[in-house]
Amino acid sequence: MAVHDITIQQGATFAKTLTITDDSDVAIDISNDSFRGQVRKHHSSTTTEATFTLTVTDGANGIVSWSISATDTASMGNGKFYYDIEWVKANGNVVRLLEGIADTTPEVTR
Repeated sequence: MAVHDITIQQGATFAKTLTITDDSDVAIDISNDSFRGQVRKHHSSTTTEATFTLTVTDGANGIVSWSISATDTASMGNGKFYYDIEWVKANGNVVRLLEGIADTTPEVTR
């Protein structure tokens, strides 16, 4: 698991890619796996601020894209939030890949 803080611009599409590798930095085949992730105001919040769309874009090479639409970032509040990304393996095991602070900057143009 890695800690990686991100910035989400309110009203803009948030998009990144992630490559899943082993300890030797060799890509892991994730073709049969899935991923999930959410943003919340506090770790214990019952309300989800945003949900990432996670898509395996090149399973054989361990590449997954993660994004939040401009519409969804526009409805987010401003300030500091928390997020994580989880890898759901085909065998049912869940691994938390990333977590961190999601700093949301306010939109001026509407």
